[in-house]
Amino acid sequence: MRFRGTVSKSLAAVAVLSLCAAAHAAATLTAAAVAQGFALSTFANGFPSSSSVGPLGIAFVGSSVMVTDYPGNVRIFASDTDGQTAASAPIAQNYGLANAIGLAQVGSNIYMARQSIGDLVQISSAGTFTQNIIAGMPAASGVVTNPTNGHLFVSTLGNGVIWDVDPIAKTKTVFVNVSADGLSTDGTTLYAEVNSHILGYNIISKAQVFDSGPIAGSADGTALGTGSLAGNIYANTNAGQLFQINLTTNAQTLLVTGGSRGDFVSVDPNGTLLFTQTDSILRLTAPPGGGFGTVVPLPSAAGMGLLTLALAGGIVGLRNRFAKA
Repeated sequence: MRFRGTVSKSLAAVAVLSLCAAAHAAATLTAAAVAQGFALSTFANGFPSSSSVGPLGIAFVGSSVMVTDYPGNVRIFASDTDGQTAASAPIAQNYGLANAIGLAQVGSNIYMARQSIGDLVQISSAGTFTQNIIAGMPAASGVVTNPTNGHLFVSTLGNGVIWDVDPIAKTKTVFVNVSADGLSTDGTTLYAEVNSHILGYNIISKAQVFDSGPIAGSADGTALGTGSLAGNIYANTNAGQLFQINLTTNAQTLLVTGGSRGDFVSVDPNGTLLFTQTDSILRLTAPPGGGFGTVVPLPSAAGMGLLTLALAGGIVGLRNRFAKA
């Protein structure tokens, strides 16, 4: 089931929120993942959810971790250690159902998509509202930073556009006309989930340059591999699985199975992959010599130094959050 049209106000009024602690599924590594040397742990659990959608965007502010969730909370974890609970992380602000979605960072600036309202806003490092950036993007969902110019790519699930947003000028232009979900980039290619395929678009020409083929379980948020994992992209799925897809051969390797509904992913500054579930955020640690995300220098004129794409997240994916309109 995919979202179509705009968000129904009545849906927000009747949505039932639950802590879903009992929904925490026992995600496990597959034999193929163990053989490669991956490790799996839990960053935090006990998140609230609505329609099985819980934690979503993740950003890193100093030693703390900012997390959005579908019920609209932005909470701050004091550290990046495993074994935490959502209850231990203070809620900075609640933005309302479906209005605390994808997160992306450009330098010290943090941006958040508000899906129900259909806009992009800037929030503080404490998680509170700072300012509106741009409106007119119905179902704004995934957000990722273009490291070459500090712009933001914003997907609008069900509305057929990936926008290129200049957050300083507060302008937007159409990047490509496609209904996309999760986004990630290496600064050359923008990877977007489209109908459970991962498609790649050249950032300069906008031409499609990659198609993963269909990915079982409804692919969602993605992140790129580095080091010994370079040449692969990693996709979280709504079916509680995580796949490794080779960007040259399209070969798919199932790494994690048995989880709950997967959604956004984000790359930790330490190179591990945080991937969301219905009520938890799990951590995938790469084999020795491998990692996730890319560090790319912004143009000197931008005055922003180094931008970690991990902080922009590969965030994203919002399938099955609404009934068909």
